[in-house]
Amino acid sequence: MSKKVFISAIVTLFCSATLHAEQTKEISFGQLPKIVQSSALKHIVQTGIKKVEVIQDEGITKYEIESKTDGIIKDISFATNGMVLEIEQSMQFTQLPIVAQQAVKKEYPNIKITEVESVQEFYFDVEGDDTGKLLELKVFASGDIEDD
Repeated sequence: MSKKVFISAIVTLFCSATLHAEQTKEISFGQLPKIVQSSALKHIVQTGIKKVEVIQDEGITKYEIESKTDGIIKDISFATNGMVLEIEQSMQFTQLPIVAQQAVKKEYPNIKITEVESVQEFYFDVEGDDTGKLLELKVFASGDIEDD
């Protein structure tokens, strides 16, 4: 491969990666769509909000709110229609189910735990028939689809 073709390929890859890179911008709670504000206040206390971001990723917009109330850190991602996409909540290792604690300790006996989060990711199971082929899909509120 010539040097010119190689450099051209690298530039193309870089530009492509840049176009599809996630873009994040910090905004105020008041700049969120009203439906997202309403949904957020069902899960968090407004006075506990530490950071609000709008995230653009591959043409999809979502919002993330970071909060801390009574020492509990919670990050919630929302779709533009206010639907919860994911909830991450801080917790202590000792709050994990005993079986989970034992599994971690067995696999990594020297681990020093620095952070533990409970993560809930929301999606929909969609089943259908596509020209005679049975489909089972996992569809996220963001529009992402995974085939089963």
